[in-house]
Amino acid sequence: MPKLSPFAVWFGSFDAWVEQQVLPGIESGALEGADMIVIVSALRRWETDGAWHRE
Repeated sequence: MPKLSPFAVWFGSFDAWVEQQVLPGIESGALEGADMIVIVSALRRWETDGAWHRE
């Protein structure tokens, strides 16, 4: 059985994390939008490449 990513464990999916945490953080000014685009992109690549499945 593949290991779930932290995003899937904590929020149900990566997209749910973006919707629940990242976008509201950007909208409120708590997170910087340009920086978060880069961070979310890198983390999404880890998510799709299966980085969480490696030991």
